[in-house]
Amino acid sequence: MVRKLLLLGATLGCLLILPHGIHAKAHSWYPERCCGGQECRKVDKIDFLPSGDMVMHVGWMEVVVPRNFVKQPSQDADAHVCISFATGTFRPVCVFIPGTS
Repeated sequence: MVRKLLLLGATLGCLLILPHGIHAKAHSWYPERCCGGQECRKVDKIDFLPSGDMVMHVGWMEVVVPRNFVKQPSQDADAHVCISFATGTFRPVCVFIPGTS
C-alpha cells in the first residue's frame, strides 16, 4: 500500500513539472471538453496491438486506446491524446489522428 502511494505521488509530481511546451496551450485547437487546458499532449509513438488497440507513447507515459475508441481529426500532421489520471492509470479522454474524418 505504501509503495502504491509513493508511486502515485511520484507520478503526480512528475506531471506537475512537465515542461510547459508540451501542454495544450501550444495547441489552441484542442476542445475544452477534452482537455480542460492542460492534459493534452502530442504523441511520440504509436504501437498497434494484435487486439486492434493502440498504445500511445507520450514521453514516459503509455496510454492504451481501445480499438473502438472514437478518434477525432488532428488539425496538424501529428497524433495527440488528452489524458485522464483519475483512476490511477493513464486513460484517453480524446484522441486526435491525422487524416481521420
